[in-house]
Amino acid sequence: MTELNKYLEKHFLNEVQLANASAMHIDELDALIHDRLVPAPSYVVTSAGNVCSFVFGEMSAPGSKPGRYFPPSQLAWIDRARRAIAAGAMADIKASLKTQFTVNFATALATLNLSTWRLRDSFGDDGAPIHAGLRVRTDAAWEYFLNGTFGLCVAYPISEAHIAYKEVLQEKLTQISDNGSQTVFSPQQAQATHELIDAYAAASMPFSPIEYASSSRKRLVEDLRANLRASAAAA
Repeated sequence: MTELNKYLEKHFLNEVQLANASAMHIDELDALIHDRLVPAPSYVVTSAGNVCSFVFGEMSAPGSKPGRYFPPSQLAWIDRARRAIAAGAMADIKASLKTQFTVNFATALATLNLSTWRLRDSFGDDGAPIHAGLRVRTDAAWEYFLNGTFGLCVAYPISEAHIAYKEVLQEKLTQISDNGSQTVFSPQQAQATHELIDAYAAASMPFSPIEYASSSRKRLVEDLRANLRASAAAA
């Protein structure tokens, strides 16, 4: 078994496992994905020995088991889509699901703007939404959600709030650390950065061995922690 196979078996469901867990035929799952009512798989391993994702593109993964791989949270999104289908006309389902996602995501961002990191493109100093900026964020999040990105990079992408939390933590950590390249920290900065790294590490996926070297986790967790240690040793 390859290291990629071990990672995927630990953190993801293949299409057969997902179909069984959701009590549906694979054809029904494919239709939901095709109609953009639930996310696409986060990883696809091809019979040619490559692993494909929206985030990292196509990478060589010789010996890995072919298949499509989804986070367990996909079950919650399938349930939401099924309830929407049962409740409304087919023409309205896409719009209804997008509206639900974007409203919930915007609500989570509003809370995080006050508690975690100022999102100045999306909220004014009084907390009121800046609609144009907020729409850019929510529309982008919906597209990333549908293409499987959040299943790959968010530890628990089971709700809009979980997704938004990880995204805002990454934005904050990227900004305050110069995208992980900062090397000199005051004691106060070091403590705050350590705490933020810990929160971000818990909210994000560990990433597979194939892509880890290129991942935000390596840059913002492993490499940045090394920079903090070096800064403390040099003080």
